Amino acid sequence: MATNADDFELSERAKFQHCYNKLRTFYFRDDEASKTNLNILLDELIALEYSWIIVKTEEANLLLTKLCGTVPIHQERLVVKVCQIIHNFRMKQKIALEERCLDLLTDYIVKALHRCPAWVQTETLKAFASVLYENCDRVSKSLETLLGRHGILVQLVTLPTQDEDVFREAVQCLECLTTRPASGDYMEEKYALICFRMFTNLLHQTQSAKLDPFAKCKILINCLRGLQNILQVTKAMPVDQLGPVLAAVRAYMFYGLCNQMPSVPESLYPAAYGQLDVLNAQKGDENTEAIGEPKGCKTQGQKKGRKKRNKKAGVKGDLDNDHLVSLDEEAVHLVTSVSLKTNEDPVFQPAWAKVSSSDSDWSDTEGGQGSKFRAYCTRVRQSSLGCLHCIIKTTDKKVMFGYWSSFIPDSPHTSSSSEQQSLFTIIMKDAAPKCRLGALTALTSLLDGTKPLLAMADDSEDVSMAFTPFSVILGSTIKELHRCLLLAMLAENFPITLTQLIKCLGTLIANVPYHRLRPGLLTRIVKQIRHFFNHRDPNVRVACLTCLGAMASIQPPLMEICHIIQPSHPPVGTHYMNPAELERSNPKIASTPGINSIQSASSSDSSHIEGEKVPGHMSSSSSPGVITPGQGSSSSGIQTPYFSDQTLQAHARDISWVVKLCLRNILPQKNVDRNGKEIDSGYFEPLPVRLESLQVLAHLTKGYFPIIRSSVTLLQEVIHKCYQERDPVVQLHVAKVLEEFTQVLLQDVQSSEKVTSPDRLNRQEVLDFWMSLLNGPVPAVLQVPVNNPVRATTCDCLANIGADTFIALPMDKRILIITLLLGLTSDEDKAVRSSAIRTLGVFVLYRNLREDVSFMSDATNAILSGIDDKSIAVRVKAAWSLANLCDALALNRDEGDGEFMEEFPDGLLYKIITMATKSCLDNDKVKSNSVRAIGNVLKYLPPRSINKENFVNAIAEGIKALVKNIGSGAMKVRWNACYATSNIFKNRDLPHGSVSWTSDILNALCCAVKECKNFKVRINAALGLTSLEERSQFGSVQIFSAVWSNLITALKAAGEITDFAEYRYRDNLIDQVCAALVHMMSLLTPDDLICLHASVERDGDFLMEYLEKYRTTMPMLSQIGMYVSPAISRLTKLTNGQLSDETQTCLQVLLAMCQRLVMPDEGEVPERTTEKSAFIQTYD
Repeated sequence: MATNADDFELSERAKFQHCYNKLRTFYFRDDEASKTNLNILLDELIALEYSWIIVKTEEANLLLTKLCGTVPIHQERLVVKVCQIIHNFRMKQKIALEERCLDLLTDYIVKALHRCPAWVQTETLKAFASVLYENCDRVSKSLETLLGRHGILVQLVTLPTQDEDVFREAVQCLECLTTRPASGDYMEEKYALICFRMFTNLLHQTQSAKLDPFAKCKILINCLRGLQNILQVTKAMPVDQLGPVLAAVRAYMFYGLCNQMPSVPESLYPAAYGQLDVLNAQKGDENTEAIGEPKGCKTQGQKKGRKKRNKKAGVKGDLDNDHLVSLDEEAVHLVTSVSLKTNEDPVFQPAWAKVSSSDSDWSDTEGGQGSKFRAYCTRVRQSSLGCLHCIIKTTDKKVMFGYWSSFIPDSPHTSSSSEQQSLFTIIMKDAAPKCRLGALTALTSLLDGTKPLLAMADDSEDVSMAFTPFSVILGSTIKELHRCLLLAMLAENFPITLTQLIKCLGTLIANVPYHRLRPGLLTRIVKQIRHFFNHRDPNVRVACLTCLGAMASIQPPLMEICHIIQPSHPPVGTHYMNPAELERSNPKIASTPGINSIQSASSSDSSHIEGEKVPGHMSSSSSPGVITPGQGSSSSGIQTPYFSDQTLQAHARDISWVVKLCLRNILPQKNVDRNGKEIDSGYFEPLPVRLESLQVLAHLTKGYFPIIRSSVTLLQEVIHKCYQERDPVVQLHVAKVLEEFTQVLLQDVQSSEKVTSPDRLNRQEVLDFWMSLLNGPVPAVLQVPVNNPVRATTCDCLANIGADTFIALPMDKRILIITLLLGLTSDEDKAVRSSAIRTLGVFVLYRNLREDVSFMSDATNAILSGIDDKSIAVRVKAAWSLANLCDALALNRDEGDGEFMEEFPDGLLYKIITMATKSCLDNDKVKSNSVRAIGNVLKYLPPRSINKENFVNAIAEGIKALVKNIGSGAMKVRWNACYATSNIFKNRDLPHGSVSWTSDILNALCCAVKECKNFKVRINAALGLTSLEERSQFGSVQIFSAVWSNLITALKAAGEITDFAEYRYRDNLIDQVCAALVHMMSLLTPDDLICLHASVERDGDFLMEYLEKYRTTMPMLSQIGMYVSPAISRLTKLTNGQLSDETQTCLQVLLAMCQRLVMPDEGEVPERTTEKSAFIQTYD
């Protein structure tokens, strides 16, 4: 057979070669013989079997070029045959056209379209469509001819024509022109907009045009695909076209579905009540024939309506009520065998489950035509849904949110009128799985990223209001989304569609504010998806795990989710215990000891996980300690209670069924040998299932750690086993689990110091966990440069050890960790270098390590090497670590560690200052931490270093960099730079006041405190001015007076708010500026009073007014001792000196102000007693 096929292909190739050679040398004369010869050659070319590749690209381009120059336009029959050859070469032989050939073909076809009659234009347009396909970037010179004001395609598409074939092929050409070219370039924006508007107009006009139903379907498909092509490439939706396009797309979503003539309104409006074409809608309801279907073709509803009513059976009840429906094992069989019956929902009856696939229900003629037409209608709906998906993806979520009411119901509907149809009409009724899939994909995209928009949803039952608040409408919409998706899940049996349906549920879960809704929605979801945990399609299982992961990721953590995932079995019962009932429950709940081996966990209660029969009457009372959610009483404000560690922990004794499910998916399947022992079979679940299970464990660990505290040993074994696998993807995912796990372990140990509880992990358990890792896979993973992402993530895990655990490790393990980290800071992979440097940045703050000169020296060299790295990611982490290292140095000085200060080398200090100064010119993310480093290292700088010549220059350059970053740049950099100056002023060994850079810093801070738009920058600038503890640090009287005047100006400017977002910081700014002024009073000298006299006389009343406000809001105990008392003491001392009358008057005014601050009115109670925030910003 293969030989015969090869012989046939060679024969066809020989025939083509014969024709090719003849045509290459053919000269056309306008006589009958020439016409006859050319006709014969063209016929032979057309008759070739093109199912094999028999034409070479070079030969095809040469032949087409020859034909365009040979066959005259007026020879219409020959032109038709040339067009057929062009179509065969392009669509069947996939010939790529060269630039010259493409230009010749375009010009030739355009001339033919202008001059030839309609019967020629059909074939010409078909050939033109194949030429234009994926070539819009290469025909840019001809776009004006095609799409201009008098363009040929514009005329053929918009002008009324007698020949609908020409009209249809012209629309096909327009669609091919919009396809994305391989080069990535596209037509100019104005031409894309012309095409967009033409497609939109055609969608509105085609339905009312007198066209053949099949031709009408093809035109609609071309228009919808053309819109989709444009949106996919341009990624932009014309704002003025959104309403009309959505109106057309929504109408054609139901084309041929509900036996109604589709009515296309002029536009959709982003409001609850849009403009409806009532006349067309009424005509549609009265019309019994389905959208112009060919006569004699019975519709699906007409044929099957009687059988459909007879087949209805199964579940009764409405899932929209507040009570949670318990699904027993009989309901499980409904997933694949029975349709759903509701009391008031004829719209949501899943019609596709009752469609017969037998062709014996109709005659050949009727069946063939009807089946063909239904297939075309399906393609229209599918194209419309694909177009809707593109519109949603390219339109802003806030804009699209206004059109939700047109696609998503907010309550159950009792009729199937076009106004009440939604995406769920397709999901529940469409017989075509691809259409249901398209509707679910569009719905998923519509829901994705809407968390901020749904945040105001409410589930209130207050009916006393005269109107329905928007928040309640949102809550009702969310409930209806849950209800309809769960109904669809019961009847869907097509795996791909079922997968998308469950993914849609996962997207819904990730965006809904469940804490504002009554509990029960999540429980209902889990009770239905649990039946698919063992589905034969792994994609369905992955989607179910994605739902669980989305649930575990909900913030804030909810008690309902705790009740769902806590028990050892998936939820079946309907009883819910709210927090009050939980507290009153029996304290002597029978607890089951924690299962501490994977083998016992995977085998225990396996029947409930592996899909075997679960007793339908099971409730929460049937298993001690198992609490499952049901209907709870709604509370004002928050409907679903937040997660409570103390309340929950008493009941979290058993291994969670979610943990068991994930372990079963991750680890190899078990077999039972002849002795009855379980052994690994070596068979694993498909990789996507395993990876998603690991992600669920990571989410569960992060959000609901108290539930899995009893499973620490299990997770430890899973981590060990997965790290030992060869698959790098599995290793990376388990490394992510380990990262989350080590973070919560650290938090748990730290919180146990504040809250003692026997259920929390003690330090010894955490130490044992880390010892198992250090004796197990971690060192090997870090030392073998095979999988760099895994090594980088494992480095991040080491940063979560914690100071207490680290000091408790044996010395050899501590040395091992530090040695590995220092080595990895020079690794070839930038991600590994970045993680190692960041981990060192954490370790330098551990007390036992920051007091070790050797470690700090090694860490400094390693971190400084990262400051010069080529990778911006490494430099960002290195800058953060350098800032932490300088924090550690400053802490050592504050604690009086003289030995460390003596031994830490000046050479490293100099390198720190110079490298930090250099990185202040880098990216903003680097700058924000570099200025921190400069501030802290100058705060640490010992006296022996300050007077050295190289340090004098380095300090001056560092201060210069700080001043520059105070005055300009990103706000994060500016407020960190301001805060850094407050650290510099705390080092009294620096020559403040006697060097030029003192005035530079003070001038920069003064400009920031009175002019910066960002109030947090102003606050930190005022804090910096408050940090000068001695009068000598200000320098001259003129500088001191200038600072005072600038603070007064800043106080006046504090009320001028241009950005409402800054309003919340205004009071804090005023308080900090007042604190700075009072602090300056405590440093006054007689010479200062002379300079301040004019300012006090001019602004005294204004200052007193603000100090009065400051007095009523300041933290009395801390601020009196820190600022006011020293100020009163200093001013009182000055009154004993010899002062002029003007100076004495100024002094008395200032003293009166301070004394007023410590003499509150009778019965006055301070409004605030918290300490002021200095807005210290650090970045990881």
